Amino acid sequence: MDKKKLNTILIIASVIFLVAGIILLCIEPIKSLRRQKITDEALDAVQSNIELSLQASEITVIVPRDGNEVAGESYDYYGEDEEAILALQQQVEENEKNLPENVTLTCAGILRIDKIELELPVWTESSRIALRYGLGIYEDSVIPGQTGNSTILGHRNQHTNTMFYRLKEVEAGDIVYFTGVDGHELMFTVDEVKIVSSTELMDYITGGITDTIQLTLVTCANGERGYGEGYRRLVICHMSQED
Repeated sequence: MDKKKLNTILIIASVIFLVAGIILLCIEPIKSLRRQKITDEALDAVQSNIELSLQASEITVIVPRDGNEVAGESYDYYGEDEEAILALQQQVEENEKNLPENVTLTCAGILRIDKIELELPVWTESSRIALRYGLGIYEDSVIPGQTGNSTILGHRNQHTNTMFYRLKEVEAGDIVYFTGVDGHELMFTVDEVKIVSSTELMDYITGGITDTIQLTLVTCANGERGYGEGYRRLVICHMSQED
């Protein structure tokens, strides 16, 4: 092969790799824009309901099953029984495969933290799909405002600095608001911020760990100040006021 042909091949290959790289770089921003659009629509729906005093018992939003995945999203499975964990993992994967192309999410309300300019819809589930479009209530906890611990989960989207990314700025004494779809607003005060390992997590997130009205916000902490895989940031609050 002469030098001229070799240079032509190298140029073509370089162009192909450049175009492929540009496409890969654009994928996550495009997905993020799609997720943000659906999230904003859900917020608008809840806020409109509150402003019009419609007193809706629930608000639902239809979202696609596939196509807007968050980078690195996955389920975490805890426990010492490896067979039980594997069986649960297989069950979850099978359930997801059987979902329709469009999934209906039910909104429980809005979480707002003025300090970090956060306002997001909160879904009644914490499935992988739900957490693409806001925050989710952990199924083994309670609804905010009920007696017990209500755990709200959210991604720490480092690529877009969204969702619970700025939760690391929240400190004891800060205020967190939860407004239900009926317009009822609850105010919570942050008691403490903790970072726990995967083996400690279950001690903090189930509904029965307290007989008070508590709110616990949870997001990833791995990578922060050397924390490894599985570590979670917890923002633990008590209800201090309701309208």
